[in-house]
Amino acid sequence: MRDGYVIIRTFTSEIEAELARSQLIALGLKTELESDNCGGMRPHFDLTRGIRLLVPETDAPYARDLLVENASETLSPAWRCDPCQEDIEAGFDVCWKCGRAHP
Repeated sequence: MRDGYVIIRTFTSEIEAELARSQLIALGLKTELESDNCGGMRPHFDLTRGIRLLVPETDAPYARDLLVENASETLSPAWRCDPCQEDIEAGFDVCWKCGRAHP
């Protein structure tokens, strides 16, 4: 871990880690990502060891709040598709059974 930085969240997907990092960078925060996947040669290590998102210790509470706030704004709630009656989990805007978009 880098001096003066703390882990604010750990991800199992590089894409999710980069999205969260990009949100914080867009708001002017310094960030770093750390992983132990041997330079990408062992991507399965990300599932067990994780990809860590770090920020300066002084920014950690603010950064955590921003990630929670942004996550709740972007996830659509769980819903039921009217035509096929399939229950769709939160975060999905299209029914995976019939392809209908969320109304």
